[in-house]
Amino acid sequence: MLSEIESILPNLSKAESKVAAYVLKNPKLTISRHIGELSKEIGVSEPTIIRFCRTLGLDGYKSFKLRLAQSMPRQSNQLLVDISHDDSPLKIGYKIIDSAIASLQETRKKLDCPELGRAVEALLKAERIEFYGQGGSGIVASDAQQKFFRLGTPVVAYSDPYIHCVSATLLTPSCAVVAVSHSGSSTDLLHSVKLAKENGATTIAITARQSALAETADIVLPIDVQEDSTHYAPIKSRMSQLVLLDTLAIAIAVAREDEQKLTEKLSRANDALAHKHS
Repeated sequence: MLSEIESILPNLSKAESKVAAYVLKNPKLTISRHIGELSKEIGVSEPTIIRFCRTLGLDGYKSFKLRLAQSMPRQSNQLLVDISHDDSPLKIGYKIIDSAIASLQETRKKLDCPELGRAVEALLKAERIEFYGQGGSGIVASDAQQKFFRLGTPVVAYSDPYIHCVSATLLTPSCAVVAVSHSGSSTDLLHSVKLAKENGATTIAITARQSALAETADIVLPIDVQEDSTHYAPIKSRMSQLVLLDTLAIAIAVAREDEQKLTEKLSRANDALAHKHS
């Protein structure tokens, strides 16, 4: 819940931003407050708090408090929710795998077929594809480059904000940008995506649905996954990002197989790699 609030923070009104900032700083205190008490403490009206709850997709303050309480870690010193110091390595493995499966199922339920089709069509038409990401999402962008570079279209991945900023200014309407971000709130990433759009490139975002990046991009493939920790690198969202990029790559490969004999190209690439390791 807290990461979801962080992701929509740039899009909130001034009054709703005050509510978000208070909740992020005082989540446990928020749960104990009645709506009247909370409005006085923050200095906003009760309708503002209700609007904030509805922005999060909830029907009111009670639902918001319930969701917030359910999302709170059981122990503040835990690295990840549901994992304790007493867990064996095997049990930790089971819990992380179960968590990843649950997040992928959630991503599957929210997968938007028309948007996915638009993304595949845009990437098929693109004469150049650039992947942008920072931090952990930068690693995902680099992984995407490895998946896409064999498909016949020039492709590159940038995680340095200065580099993808400059590169975005050089793009044309024949190019496509795929921006990967868990929160969708990175100022540098948003700036580069806006520059790419200004130069006519099609922009695709793999990010939280209610984020600044989602608002900016032409096409959005949403990943609304609640992470278990603010102390450790995102795990659930990274898995979903990788799966969505796999989906795009395979869909493009299937679409191109007949027209470009992609199977033969991939075989030649694999033969070259086999020769390199022999």
